[in-house]
Parts: sequence; structure tokens; C-alpha cells
Amino acid sequence: MSRCKDKYERSKGKYKNVLLVLFIMLLVLTSGCQRVPEPVPESLAEQAALYSPVAGAFYVNGRGAGASYGSFYSNRDLIHEVSPLWYYVREDGSLKEDVDGEALKLASDSGVKVIPLVAFLSNASSFVLKGVNAREAAIAGIARVVREHGYDGVNIDFEIVKAAGRDYQAEREGLNRFAEGLRRELDSSGKRLDICVLPPEQPPAHLAQIYDLAVLSELADRLVVMTYDYSHSGTKPGPVAPLPWVEANIKAVLQLGISPEKISLGIASYGYDWPSGATRADVVSAREVMQSIGQSVFAAEWDGPSQTPFVVYRDSRGRDREIWFENSAASEQKMELIKKYRLAGFYLWRLGYEDALFWQTVKESLLQ
Repeated sequence: MSRCKDKYERSKGKYKNVLLVLFIMLLVLTSGCQRVPEPVPESLAEQAALYSPVAGAFYVNGRGAGASYGSFYSNRDLIHEVSPLWYYVREDGSLKEDVDGEALKLASDSGVKVIPLVAFLSNASSFVLKGVNAREAAIAGIARVVREHGYDGVNIDFEIVKAAGRDYQAEREGLNRFAEGLRRELDSSGKRLDICVLPPEQPPAHLAQIYDLAVLSELADRLVVMTYDYSHSGTKPGPVAPLPWVEANIKAVLQLGISPEKISLGIASYGYDWPSGATRADVVSAREVMQSIGQSVFAAEWDGPSQTPFVVYRDSRGRDREIWFENSAASEQKMELIKKYRLAGFYLWRLGYEDALFWQTVKESLLQ
């Protein structure tokens, strides 16, 4: 009886071992059949987490109502970069300087990057872009002031009002050479180079298209695409920055193979006031127009196709007039495009022109 019991116990142990082996094999097989979740590509996840558009603004010297300084001071916590118009290039390549020391200190104290704007003085454009000596002098002068003041970089805003029948190919090539030389100078000190460019699609008709975007995008750290002045003084009344036109230009620049991280969208905070039936117009700030609307001087309407506001009114002399302008509601539509195409951010022209809700709109629609 004891031998039978021992045999039974040994057989029972063997069965347990066999069952254990089968159970382990089953676990291995079934676990191999389970669907493993596909990991989110790390680069895309990182991009989503790290995307942080930059809020920049152009600055013009002055004090008082509508001046840039007051707006800069009030909104400095929302402004990442400021580009003050402090330098003009003369015909011989020398610089005319007008630095606002108080604004420079405010930027430094607030942690705002300073990337001053450099423009042409009067009719210096062709002399500087086509003349080797003037061009080299301007490059050396710009690099010098960047180093001396400890700026974070520089923004080149070279615009030429077109003359009938003129060919601007030489100026176009000259701008490429200018950007090449300035790039070399700034590289030695690790400073940034921004270049303002006209939009490629239906640019303002009064300005020369001297911008080789493919070349300039390789040389610049940032291209500021000035998507405004679709309508301006010299055209019939109409939108300054119609939304479909702005988006078409974003697409056109991206189709050139330019990285969205290099594109900053130029946003207007102004408009034009035309006498009805005329083409000559006065510049008006969004701040002024919205204040007049708030005081019931006139009422604004909304243009659906362009997604911009306009005003039709009669002035104190009994003349019918039209104002087309860019306010915070229109700017909000542009903010959506910045996010949609994941651009580097925006640059506002200019501080002090914007209406009271602009920076709150930036905070809520772009920076959160």
C-alpha cells in the first residue's frame, strides 16, 4: 500500500511539473501575441512640447500718446524681442544712430532681447547695395554697434520705392552680397541676423522686390515676412492684410523649402483713411480708430472675405471717407495661422499703434 502511495505521489509531482511547464509556455505564447502600443515618435512629441512662438515688436523713438515706449513698458512681460529703429545707413555706408537709452535699459531690465532695426536713409539704397566700398563700410559699422552695445543681433530692413521702368536686379544681387558679408561678421560674435522681406505673392506694388528668399533664408536666422500693405496709400480703399493673402504668402514661402522656424510673420497694427473714390490715404493707428469707435464717433463693420474691420464715415467737412485697418480681432486670425504652420512667431509694426486688446489677445491665443 505504501509503495502504491509513493508511486502515486511521484506521478502527481510529474503532472504538476508538466502543468507548470505548459502554463509557462502558454504565458510566453500569449504575451507574444499581445499588441504592443506604437510609441509616439520622440521628435514629434518633443516638438509639440517645446513649440513656443516668439512675440516681437518694432519700436520707434518718442514719448507721449501712441509712442512705442509706453506700450513697451506696459507690455514688457509679454514681449520676447524688440527691434528698435535706431540706425540708418547713409549713401557712403556710414550709420546715423539714434539710440533710446531708456528703452535699452528697460529691455535689459526686463529680459527682452534687443535686435535693432537698420534701414536706409533717404535714397541711399542703390549706393549701398551696388557700391562695394559703401556696402563694406555699412557691414563693418553694423557689426561694430552690435558688439559695442551687446545687442542680441540685428534686423536689416532695406526697402526701395520703385521707379517706373527701373530694373532692380543689381540691387537684388547686392542685398545677397550684403547679407553674406554681415553674416560672416556676426558669426564671429555669435549674433543673430534677421532680414525683413516683402511677401512673394502680390507684394505691395510701390516697393521693389529685391529679395531672393532662397538665398537670404540660408544666410539669415529669421526672415520677417511683412504681410501688410496689400492696400495702402496709392491704391483704392481696401484691406491692409487680408487673411487669405497672408496665408497664401505663408504657403509660398514654405514651398520654397524654408523652415517655418525661420519665418516670423509681420503683423500690422494700423490702417489707412481714404477719401471715398481717392487713392491717397493717411496712416491711422488701430489705437486711434478703436478709441473713436469707443467714443461713438463712428462704427466699425467686419469684412468677411478679408477677415478685417473697416469704417465708412463722414468727416467734419462733410466728406465721405473709408478706413481699413488691422485691430486685435484681425490679428487673432493671424495668430491662428502662426500656430497652424508652426512659425517662429510674429513681429508687430509697431508698438504704440496697437489697440488696447492686442497684447491680451496675444497672451490668450498664442502664448498659452
